[in-house]
Amino acid sequence: MRKKAYLLGFDIGGTKIGIGLGTAEGEILQSRRIDNQNTNPDKVLPQLAEIARQEMAAANLSSSDILAFGISTPSPADIPNGVITNPPNNPYWRNVPIKKYLEEALSIRGCFDNDANCAALAEWYFGAGKGCKNMIYLTMSTGIGAGIIADGRLLQGTTFLAGEIGHAVIKPNGRRCNCGLKGCYEAYAGGRALAQRMQEELTGQTNHAMLDFATDGKVENLDLLSLEKAARAGVDYAVKLWDEMCLCNAQAYGMLMNIFNPEKIVLGTIAYAAGDFFMDPVKKYLPDFAWPETLAACDVVPSQLKREIGSYAGIAGALYELEKEGVL
Repeated sequence: MRKKAYLLGFDIGGTKIGIGLGTAEGEILQSRRIDNQNTNPDKVLPQLAEIARQEMAAANLSSSDILAFGISTPSPADIPNGVITNPPNNPYWRNVPIKKYLEEALSIRGCFDNDANCAALAEWYFGAGKGCKNMIYLTMSTGIGAGIIADGRLLQGTTFLAGEIGHAVIKPNGRRCNCGLKGCYEAYAGGRALAQRMQEELTGQTNHAMLDFATDGKVENLDLLSLEKAARAGVDYAVKLWDEMCLCNAQAYGMLMNIFNPEKIVLGTIAYAAGDFFMDPVKKYLPDFAWPETLAACDVVPSQLKREIGSYAGIAGALYELEKEGVL
């Protein structure tokens, strides 16, 4: 019987960071989440190392028992060197050598890839994409990105930027995206971009019905959850914006189907959080954007790992690297 292979994972998100300890078989032994809104990496990095030590101690493990750790990072990033460079949804994280820092702090070998790729690997190894040869996972939360498994391999691209579907321009000269381009898919369907749009459009409208769905009734607190609740309640502004967002998502999924012809597209947060209220309109619009043949071949489903994917993402990234190298 093979000895258990233990792995650590760090999932760097726009609002949260997940730290998980588990096995190559997908058993999560320990996991934590900490806040990452308006945080300085100089303060966060020591905290990540300390939590990792605490998790190892709680599982009666030491650094020598851990084969590797994986970091799931927002893009853009310097993947070969393990540096978070300039992520649009993490304004305080600029040129952060996180892989080197954690390797030195923990005395464990590190692996590093973008968040969508690591989430795709997590769903492929342990979740809704298990057994697929061709699948795509989309992060659908603060921002939007895709991790692509093609013919059983992770597609990374020449400069490790494959899968940045969130920054495909779907409306030329459209809304300014946080990445700097205009008209990006993410600018019309990403959680942070939708919140910014609502706040811009409704500032000064103190009696607008949308404010009933904002924390403390403040326009600056409108977010994606506010939009969902207001759309479910039939607020005209929200119904129209929700429908526009679903249409944009269907457009993107259709492009991915026609380009990559996957067996499955697995969707992150919004798909399982909103359920059929999101999935039904998206599936209604999909035939407008995908050939019947590619549409019939592809299941579009919510994440199976759901909110726990942050515990698996970094672990899955490390597992993939170790498997490529023949270590596992």
